[in-house]
Amino acid sequence: MSHELSHIVLYSLWHKEKNNEIYTDITAMVLGFSNIMKNGRKVIKTNASTNLLFTTTTTETITYGYLSDNNFNFAFNKIQEILNKYKQGKNKLIGKIEELTKKLKRNRKTMVYFQKYLECVDKNLNRKISQEDGSKISTFHRAGYTEEFEQTVHKIESELERVNNFAQSLNHYNENVFETIKQYEEKIHVAGDDLNTKYVKLKNDVNILKKHVSFGYKLKIFFGINFGKE
Repeated sequence: MSHELSHIVLYSLWHKEKNNEIYTDITAMVLGFSNIMKNGRKVIKTNASTNLLFTTTTTETITYGYLSDNNFNFAFNKIQEILNKYKQGKNKLIGKIEELTKKLKRNRKTMVYFQKYLECVDKNLNRKISQEDGSKISTFHRAGYTEEFEQTVHKIESELERVNNFAQSLNHYNENVFETIKQYEEKIHVAGDDLNTKYVKLKNDVNILKKHVSFGYKLKIFFGINFGKE
């Protein structure tokens, strides 16, 4: 069936080898049927006949398709080589997605620490705070102080979901797909650098607040963030 349908593909492309049976077999393999053809191209039948003294066994092998064993193996290995190249690109992209997902979770957690610690500091104004720390903490209350951070995280999460959907559903490959994979990798790299920069800044803010929060409250927030027991 894959062979005959491949004739239709070649005819629709007005390919000059549309009537060539060998090209048609290879077309079916390129279109994703190589494993099916490998498993089904040979059928071995064994027949046994018995007389009074002996049992005679004969084996008959039927090969389907127009490719010799050597040609089929060559085409199969070449296709697998090309597929492995693309699959490595896909797996690499999925790895980058997982790395960026971890960074997003880290940044989200840091944002929660910042908000909780700031709330705690605001409720305990009798604590002694150095003039330097007090000056910095006062800037944390400016309208929109964390807006850029939150917008960046939200934007990257949305884009990452789209990239992940692309990667997870990727089963057919060509040069355009390979180029798209590389473009997504570059976007993830840029997004990761942006998250790192913003994380360092917010982490420094958290460390300032952390100095003015009790150990018990830090423990409570830690368990609340990491184990949902706040």
